[in-house]
Amino acid sequence: MGSRPRRSGSPVPVHELLALCTEASGALSPWLTVWEGRDGSVADRHLAEAAAHWEYDLLGDELPWDAWEDGEALRTELAAWLVRCVPARLQAQHVHEELVHRIRLVGLTGPARWEDPHWPGHRY
Repeated sequence: MGSRPRRSGSPVPVHELLALCTEASGALSPWLTVWEGRDGSVADRHLAEAAAHWEYDLLGDELPWDAWEDGEALRTELAAWLVRCVPARLQAQHVHEELVHRIRLVGLTGPARWEDPHWPGHRY
């Protein structure tokens, strides 16, 4: 019998797994707490990929997935966690500086966000 080759990486993007777990459990905090507690390059690489996937929607004050309920509360929680916990980990991964600025912008509101020199010019 031949052996199957191992896949590198996750077969499903981690940001999709987070959305699935959140919707199935009805809670985001436990999953963010677990992710926050994970260290190492793999967890941080997945975090950088998720942040890059989420930033557009979060800058438009939208949750980056369709929530069954409490979408605004989930968006607020995800945005606050991202701003609080992610920048240092992204910088340690040497991600593009613009992504770090966009995550910082998620924590700003109104003109402070849109008039910032790092505003990416998204139109919603």
